[in-house]
Amino acid sequence: MRFERFAIPTLAAAALSLLLPLQEARAQFPTEFHHLILVDTSGSMSTVRTDGSGKTRFQAAIELAKTAVTNNSPNHFFAVWRFQDSTSSQVQGFAPAAATLITLNGMAGPTGGTPLAHAACAALDTLDAYKKGSVNAGKLLHLYSDGEDNNTLVTDQCAGPLSTSQDASTPTENSWNWKLLNKARTGNPNNPNPVTTFPVAIYATLMDPFITLTGTPSDSRDVVIEGDLPTPRTVASVSNFQTFLQKLSTATGGTFTGIADSKPAPVLGDTNQDYCVDGTDYNLVLSNYGYRVPPAPPAADLNNDKVVDYNDYTIVVNNQGKGSGCRSPLQPLE
Repeated sequence: MRFERFAIPTLAAAALSLLLPLQEARAQFPTEFHHLILVDTSGSMSTVRTDGSGKTRFQAAIELAKTAVTNNSPNHFFAVWRFQDSTSSQVQGFAPAAATLITLNGMAGPTGGTPLAHAACAALDTLDAYKKGSVNAGKLLHLYSDGEDNNTLVTDQCAGPLSTSQDASTPTENSWNWKLLNKARTGNPNNPNPVTTFPVAIYATLMDPFITLTGTPSDSRDVVIEGDLPTPRTVASVSNFQTFLQKLSTATGGTFTGIADSKPAPVLGDTNQDYCVDGTDYNLVLSNYGYRVPPAPPAADLNNDKVVDYNDYTIVVNNQGKGSGCRSPLQPLE
C-alpha cells in the first residue's frame, strides 16, 4: 500500500499533552540519565560491511552511538568505553552530549581480541556506582559488538567457558554467558535469582548477527527495498549468541538490534526493525504516550529515557517515510 504522511488531530494532540503529567503524578521519574556507551574495538570490527556504504562495522557502530547521544535532553550524561585484546578502557568519563560526540568522532579503530564478558560486567559496575544514592538516575548500557567473548582473563568476575546449552536463553551454569546474564539481572555474576535493585537497562546492538540464509519465503509481501526495486527477503536462522543478547536485553528492560553486514543500519524511529518508519511505528509510540518503560515497551522509547513522551513522538513524526524498506512514491500499488 502507498505510504501517506499523517498529522495528529487537534483533539488528540490536546489529550496527549495531558497524559504525561498524569503519569508523572503516579511515579517519580529519574532526574538524570547515565549512559555508558561500550564499543567493541576488536579486530573483526574492521570488517567492511557489504551494504554498499563502504563503512566498517566499527564506523557503523560509532554512527549508531552518535544517534543515541544526539536525541536526548541536557539531564543525560554519557561515558564512552572501548574493549579489545583482554581488557576494556575508559575513553571518556560521564559528560554532556556535546563532549561525547567529539569523543566518538575521535575514537581509534579496532585491534585485538574480544573480552566482551569482562567489558560488559565492568561497565555494569561503573554505571551502578556513578552517583549512586545521590540522585534518582536511570542507568543505560549501550553495547555495540560483532562477536562472542574470546579473550576475558580467567581471573575476571565474569570469566567462564562458552555456554553449551542448546537453549541460548538459559545459558549453561558457570559459563560466561550465564555470569553476564546474572550480572545484568542481579548485579552478581554468580546469583541467578532476579532482584529489583539493580537498575541498568541494556541496549545491545550486534553488528553481524550470524545470520544463515536458507532460502526465500512464499509470501510475496515479505520484501525489503533496495533503491526502488523489491527484493525477496531470505529466511534466516538465528544464532545462539544473537538469542543470548536478546535475552540479556529483555531481562533488563532494554532492546536488542541485529544488523547483518548486507543490510542497512537502522533508521531512527523504526520500532519494529523493518527498515521503514511508518504508521506501525507511529501507532506504537502513540498508544504508549505518557507511560514509563515499563509498562510501555522499550521499542516505543526512541531516545531511551525510560518514558514515551513528546521527544519520541517528534522523532517518529519527523522520520516518517525514511528507510530503505519504505516503498518508493513512484512504485505502483500492489
